[in-house]
Formats: sequence, C-alpha cells, structure tokens
Amino acid sequence: MTGLESLKARMSPLPEGRLLIGLSGGADSVALLLTALLDPDRNGTNLCAVHVNHGLRGGESDADEAFVRTLCEGKGIPLEIRRPDLGGRRDENAAREARMACFRRIMADTGARALLLAHNRDDRAETFLMRLLRGSGTEGLACMGETETRMGFRILRPMLSLGREEIRTALREDGIPWREDSSNEDERYLRNAVRKKLIPLMNSLAPGASARIAHTASLAQADQEVLQTLAERALDGRESRSWMPADVLLEQPEAVRSRMLRSWWRAQGPALRERELNGETTGKLAALTERPDGTVNLPAGYRCVKNGGFLHLIPPERNVPEPAEWREPVTEFGGLTLRQEPSAGNPGDGKTCQEVPAGFAEGCVLRTRRPGDRIRPFGCAGSRKLQDYLTDRKIGEPWRDQIPLLCRGTEVILAAGVGAGAIPEWNREGHNVRLLWQGEMPWMREAGRTV
Repeated sequence: MTGLESLKARMSPLPEGRLLIGLSGGADSVALLLTALLDPDRNGTNLCAVHVNHGLRGGESDADEAFVRTLCEGKGIPLEIRRPDLGGRRDENAAREARMACFRRIMADTGARALLLAHNRDDRAETFLMRLLRGSGTEGLACMGETETRMGFRILRPMLSLGREEIRTALREDGIPWREDSSNEDERYLRNAVRKKLIPLMNSLAPGASARIAHTASLAQADQEVLQTLAERALDGRESRSWMPADVLLEQPEAVRSRMLRSWWRAQGPALRERELNGETTGKLAALTERPDGTVNLPAGYRCVKNGGFLHLIPPERNVPEPAEWREPVTEFGGLTLRQEPSAGNPGDGKTCQEVPAGFAEGCVLRTRRPGDRIRPFGCAGSRKLQDYLTDRKIGEPWRDQIPLLCRGTEVILAAGVGAGAIPEWNREGHNVRLLWQGEMPWMREAGRTV
C-alpha cells in the first residue's frame, strides 16, 4: 500500500458528482487532490482545483501558483486561479474572506456539488485553542466540522482524522513534493504561535493532547448542532423578518437565545452572512433584549433598536418599496394585502377594515410614508401631520417607515393597522364596499391592540 493509499483508507469518503478542491500547493491540499484521484471514477470532468494567489509573499506566492499549475496539468485536472484584491488589508481574516468569496463564485459558475478543504486534525486543534483564547462559546469552539454549509454552499473536510505529520510522511514515502509557506514560521501570527509554542507544550504535559483537543472540538460540534436546532425551532420562520418580538427570545435559555440572534442576523441577506456577529456583539444584543429600549451598533452599518417589545434590525439605508397603484379587488404591498369585499353592513374599525363608497379608492396608491403626509382622523375638523398621528397612536419609530398606506396625493386614506381618515360619513343605505387589510401587522400589538 502506498502512502497515499494509507491516507485514503482513513479519510472520509467523497460524494459523487462534481467537486471543487482548494489547492494551495501545501502538503495537505496536494495530498487531498491526489487521494481524490484514487477514486476510479474521479477525473478532470468531475473534479476542479482552485488556487487563490493573494500575492502577500511576492515571488514565493507566484512560485506556489506555478507549482499547482504544473501539478494540475500533469494530472489532467482543470485549475481555476484567482488573484483577489484585498483592498489594502494584509491580515489572515482578509485573505480568508477573499478566498471564500472566490470559492463561492466558482462553485456557482461550475455547478460543483461541494468544496473540499484540506484541513487536518492539527488545524482543528489549533483553531479550537485560538478561539478558546479569544473567549469563544460552544458555537465558536465547534470549529471545522467535517460537513458545513456556508454562504449557501457545502464544505467538506475529509482529512480531519489525519495529523499533519502523517500526511507529510505519506507524501515523502511516495516521493511527492509540495510547497512550504514561509509565513507559517512567523510567530507574530497567533496560529503560528499556537502551533509552534502552545501545542508542543501541551503535548509535553499530556502526550496526545493535540488529538484530544481536536476530539473536543468534534464534541462541541455535536452540542452546537443540537442547540442550533433548538434555536431554529424557536424562531419558527421569523428569522427572515427585520423585526423580532423580544418575548420570543426571552422565553429561551441564553445559549439558545444567542443562536437565535445570530441566525436572525444571517437571514437578512448574503452580505450579512459574510459578517458574522462576534461574541461581544451577540452579548450586547442579548442584553438589549432584556432592556425596555435602546440601540446596539452592528457590523456593516446596521443598528438593532429595541422599541415597545420588539427588536428591529435597521440597515444603513432603508429599501423603500415602489408605490403600487390600487387595483380592485386586491393589491399587495409591503407584505400585506388590501382586499375589496362586499359590504358587511357596518363601517368597520378603521384599522384592519373600513367601509367606503364603491369606487372611492379609485386613483389611490399604496406606499409608505413621505414628508408632508397628512391624515384627517374621524371626529377632527381638520387634518394632522401623519407623524403626529402615529405618535398619538403609540406607533414606535422603527415601524413608521414600514406601515402600508392607501393615499391620494399626500392625503392618507388608510394606515394599515392604525386607522382611517378622509372617509365620507358611512351611510347604511349607500352602495358600499369593504376594504380589508390582510397579513401580519405587529405594530398593532405594540400599541396595545389585538389583530
């Protein structure tokens, strides 16, 4: 049995279908590529390598690229090379973010089923210790799982059962060269210091400590999967909304609550999935949940505002939906539906339903509030600023830009879940129709009303 065959026998099996391999040129990624090719049906039609040249080491980086190009040409494996712009950043996090972005785009372009990464058991132990030193909880310590979904694509790490030196020994036995990264010797980087100082010390105190630390990471992974499942059940599909009832969070244990908050954040869009909340920020959000009101600043210019029993994720710039012309019998806008139905024989409550003369809404539009909007409430001689009206109705500031309005010019006819204005006096004998708002209007609960 060759060295590569001995590695293959202890690796996780690879799935069928087209696969992408991250190929740096180092021993681990070279071994991963060559062991993948030991599968009898694996070849250049269903395997593609990706090399990301960050250019951080000058000629050495270019030599790595030349090495992997020669390797792939010799094996008949297609190779994608990317040289991302780090925007002046030269740290490990920037390089990793750029690398993952490249992988994601190539995954989409090639239709690959999964991305294979060559992390080994020692990499997992190092990452665990680095996160432990930074104060991570179980979610952070559950690092480098064999299977992971990130930013919408699947990541596999089939070499986690193998140690770094085992892999190098196997390559030496088979006479297979690889590239060494000189920056791995720089102990100013935390990972290198952990690898060269901390882990040798721990192994000297307790032989085999590195392997047991990696095993602890796998135990944390199992715990994390259970806690994440509990968080998703508690969210019950709410995570895609920009708002969250505080009581839904408060009724859960702290460990579940923190995962609910992070899932809520990630669900707001692809850009935020790449900007994970750290433990400190998640802790601030959890504390905000228990306060009557307040604000926490978040990455990417977002804010989380607690107001009236709800948390709101507010982007740096709100996306204002385009107005929709009212068309009977039904028009959708802002997550709600305004429906016209036959008269029910009573004027309605003005909040969720209102009777109007037939044809009264013709020419109106559905939109959100604008400067200059006014409403003429029932019982008032004149009109009022919409902002003052919403304040009197105890509608919190975070909701006010989201409430669908039926308007004629700057005159508000209906404010969903809030009230009606500028409606002619109801006449039982007239030809009336009922306008009915349908959908979830949480601002009604905030103002002490029921839907």
